[in-house]
Amino acid sequence: MNDTKKYKFTLNPLSTIILSPREQSCFLCNNKEMKKIKGQDGRFSYTDSIKFVYPFYQYGMYEEYEPSNAQYYIPGSSIKGAVGSSLISFDDIRVDGQNISLRNLYKLQNIRTDSAEEKPKLGIFFPKVAIETLDSGTELNGELFTGENPVAVLQDAQQRSTDKLKQLLKQINAILLKYEGESREIKEKDILCLMKSKLETLLREISSTDQRRYLIILGGYKGLNLSGVFPHEAAGAIYIDTENKLPHGLAWIRLE
Repeated sequence: MNDTKKYKFTLNPLSTIILSPREQSCFLCNNKEMKKIKGQDGRFSYTDSIKFVYPFYQYGMYEEYEPSNAQYYIPGSSIKGAVGSSLISFDDIRVDGQNISLRNLYKLQNIRTDSAEEKPKLGIFFPKVAIETLDSGTELNGELFTGENPVAVLQDAQQRSTDKLKQLLKQINAILLKYEGESREIKEKDILCLMKSKLETLLREISSTDQRRYLIILGGYKGLNLSGVFPHEAAGAIYIDTENKLPHGLAWIRLE
């Protein structure tokens, strides 16, 4: 058995990350801060529609929603689950509250590819619910532990991420066939086209990038095609980070 060694890394989210102990905590909306939502354009606004807030992971127990006092963190077990290997472990990563924002969830529904008549519809999933998310563009420092070569472990994780993204791209391409011949602007079509372009660019980056940076898919609300690699076509709704026009949870791990 190899001796376990410690390695430092940075985590860089490309899209918003959702990590919430939903089964343990949900806050009833009872103050103005719980109505401050970050919108699709990245700007904040207040809305009276929010009734419940699901928080990001935070140390301790809170009876009321207090983001200014919360000690946010990414569980090391969540990163380990995203990497998908028993050969590696991660410490928790502390997160500054300034990098956490309340958002609505956006879900693309009615996406059956066997029905030409049914057009996809993008809308807020559970309009009365807001979820705390980690902002994209945040750089976080962490430590991992393994007795193996961490490059090999992270390369395997990145290959699984690549396979999942290819599945999603296949689904997006099938949906876009419904819009063939449409010249007018359609919100859902335009977002899917942008998402397709960004994912194709990302896959090219993966194949040509430096070998100290690896893509993982972290957290929840990724959609079925990003939850596993399937031997057959996987249907299911698509959750979209409408600010970045990407799925939730895409992040680089860079070894130092």
